[in-house]
Amino acid sequence: MPEQEPDWSVLRRRAIGERIRTARRHRKLTQEQLAHAIGLDRRTVHRYETALRDPTLSMLLLIADGLEVSLAALVEVSSELDMRQARRDDRPSR
Repeated sequence: MPEQEPDWSVLRRRAIGERIRTARRHRKLTQEQLAHAIGLDRRTVHRYETALRDPTLSMLLLIADGLEVSLAALVEVSSELDMRQARRDDRPSR
């Protein structure tokens, strides 16, 4: 049986999805328009924005280019302390 995904990983994927959605809305694009501009299916954009799917580095670069933002704008950790705490919370108790 596969191990449960760590909380910090889920939190990062959600944060990236939120940043994609925010940047897309800032550019006044629909998911369909963004998907068409970068050669993806609208459902794929939706899955990234809702953290149902993990975008690869190549996909993040493509999305950043389509949204005219830097890769860092999509992936930078807003609070390193929050991420460290989430990692600690995932560790097994001793």
